[in-house]
Amino acid sequence: MPELPEVETIARGLRPVVEGAAIAGVDIRRPDYVRCLPPSTAADLAGRRISRVGRHGKRLILELSPPGEIVVHFGMSGRLLVAGIRNRIAPHTHLRLRLRGRRRELRVCDPRRFGAVWIRSRPNGNAAAGSEPPPLGPDALAVRLPAFRNLLARPRQIKALLLDQQAIAGLGNIYCDEALFAACIHPATRAARLEEDETRRLLLVLRRILRTAIRHGGSTLRDYRDLRGRPGAFRRHHRVYGRTGQPCPQCETAIVRLIVAGRSSHVCPRCQTE
Repeated sequence: MPELPEVETIARGLRPVVEGAAIAGVDIRRPDYVRCLPPSTAADLAGRRISRVGRHGKRLILELSPPGEIVVHFGMSGRLLVAGIRNRIAPHTHLRLRLRGRRRELRVCDPRRFGAVWIRSRPNGNAAAGSEPPPLGPDALAVRLPAFRNLLARPRQIKALLLDQQAIAGLGNIYCDEALFAACIHPATRAARLEEDETRRLLLVLRRILRTAIRHGGSTLRDYRDLRGRPGAFRRHHRVYGRTGQPCPQCETAIVRLIVAGRSSHVCPRCQTE
């Protein structure tokens, strides 16, 4: 699943292509995947401009003028493509946004359909229960130390807390494992037991790893590609994730794979003691 660095890479590539462009037309092929939040309709989007490409956590946000937004959650296999209007339409394309005067369009494809798109073009009326995108916590790159400290003052396992998008948005398995290793914290440690210096260190390494991953275009394990179809290069810099049995880069102890918070976790048993 694309995490914060992958979605930020997509957002940065998309800005020079679509910011300022007007939407000429909308083609929704799966209304169960592309959800217009009542009373919004797809027809409302015609003529609106994409004023800004933003991101919060793992979600890409197209801000519109007049006010509105299109929110894209990529799930496991979702991709955003910029294609010529005459290009072949790939299977599992659920949304097409035609751009006025650009001879190009945006397409959202998702074979496994674990993602979603939400369209909001009018103030909310009586949106059906479950149709709204789930709320998100503060963005992992924007959260400040006081808020991060308060977030961690809970008895949950630290990895479970970092994976909870309603607590802090943007992190998945890869960057949780990498940050916890860099901070020398075992993923099963109770968050409330962390000392002040451990909390500070975790936030610092988390920011550093996310920014470094963005510079390398994110990590590709299977499906993720940027707008030009290129895989992310940060996988070559993973220190523990996916390296079961290989030597720890700090102490040469073999990396082990554990199940923590129901998820596969990669740990150095010497550097990260519980």
